[in-house]
Amino acid sequence: MLVLLFALPVLWLAGYFFPPINHDVGAILDVTGRWVDGEKLYVQVIDENLPLTFIVHALPVLTAKILPGGVPFWFTAWVVAGIFASFYACSRLVRLVPSADHALTEALLPPVLLFLFTVLPNEHFGQREHIMFVASAPYLIASMARAEGVRLRRAGAIAIGLVAGIFFAMKPYYLAIPAAVELFLMVRRGWRPTLADPIPWAIFAVALGHLVLMYTVFSEFGRFVMPMALESYEPIGDAGWEQVLTSNVMLPTLIALLIFGAFAIFLTRALAARALLAFGIGAAVSAIAQAKGWPYHVLPALSAAILLATFTLSQTIDRYLPISRSGHRLPVAVISATLMVLLYFQAALYTPPFYKQRQYEDSIGGILRHIVEQNAPHRTIMTLSPGIYPFWPMLNYVQGRMTMRFLTMWVIQGVYADCEDFPALYNAPDTMGDTEKFVFDAVSEDFAKGKPDLLILDTIPGMPRCQGKVFDYLEYFQQNKVFADAFENYEHLMDFDRYKIYRRKKHH
Repeated sequence: MLVLLFALPVLWLAGYFFPPINHDVGAILDVTGRWVDGEKLYVQVIDENLPLTFIVHALPVLTAKILPGGVPFWFTAWVVAGIFASFYACSRLVRLVPSADHALTEALLPPVLLFLFTVLPNEHFGQREHIMFVASAPYLIASMARAEGVRLRRAGAIAIGLVAGIFFAMKPYYLAIPAAVELFLMVRRGWRPTLADPIPWAIFAVALGHLVLMYTVFSEFGRFVMPMALESYEPIGDAGWEQVLTSNVMLPTLIALLIFGAFAIFLTRALAARALLAFGIGAAVSAIAQAKGWPYHVLPALSAAILLATFTLSQTIDRYLPISRSGHRLPVAVISATLMVLLYFQAALYTPPFYKQRQYEDSIGGILRHIVEQNAPHRTIMTLSPGIYPFWPMLNYVQGRMTMRFLTMWVIQGVYADCEDFPALYNAPDTMGDTEKFVFDAVSEDFAKGKPDLLILDTIPGMPRCQGKVFDYLEYFQQNKVFADAFENYEHLMDFDRYKIYRRKKHH
């Protein structure tokens, strides 16, 4: 039975090698590829993600240059390798947690972790929240041990801190997790052991190093892209933090965390459970602070809640039903298998396994891939759309190129996020603010210079209607002479789904 609990997730991982990869992942890999190929990050290709995100994603991009297999394949392979490495580290660290030194707790925590790494993410596999949870799981288990007075070997502690630090520093919000855990440990152990502990120092060093990078090596990010993102990216997304708090994934996760937390504190009385709860609260704060309400933001908090439930269950049984270890074999296997089947069953009900992979050929992304392969000889496109999907991961698979420094119209979306003040549908070029004018000119120049095979216009602009009219990106950019002149070389090819596709005329 226990062999099955480890074989099933391994089989599950094989499914992630089939297309499509997650669209956000595809977009990040695309930007990373352009950077690795020599385009200047945050200048020739502009994205609101922090530098460390692209440094981490450079690994699969560089691997694909040396070895056969495309970037999506190597990305998945590296995530799978990370899952195995993290799982191995966690399995060894669980043995150091004094309160986990019982037959059931020891048997149940590893397969549940493996489930959280492999099955729970589903279509969000490889999202930054997912890889952050995988990379910080050893830190989580080590913190459970530290809460119960265990001192880790120095080299191991530094390694755990550095790995977790790299992934925590990818988004500033993630730092709420180590902040919550270390604060709990400091209250628990006093400040002297905390100051002598290398783990928080390692995480802090990585975060500080990253901050320095943002204003030195990647100074365009700190000086230019970050202010632009704060101005234009923040208003996008449908939710303020209050709505995020009450959204259909966040609210149940928070309630579950609080209930399991109360059980853990008052029933198991294990300090390890409190460290786990601190991690979960930090993860929930991180998801709420992002104020976007996207389901994958909740993944780490959701994982912490499931882990807390497992720990409480196994602890309670281990504490109140003492049998000798040899007598435990069958009940441990049966209880473990039952809980795991329940988790798999629930996950399969919540989102059908691999439904994106099974429907890929007939999906918008799959069909768009055929359109691009047949009509774009150079595999170059430019999209006037607020969305990353379905252009990514389609471009990753056709090895195509976006001939624009932005991936989406997010800045324009931010500028026109509300329409109270605008007498006209579009600002006239001479009345535009600096950010809008920059994008207005940059997109037009990139279009004229890049000469993409296809120009794809999204008819749903991702902004409110103004004066009863829908914002039209094509009309908007045609106010720019550079853009309008270049557009004369294009003809209407087809309308597909919500997109109007224009093709470059043959004689040019």
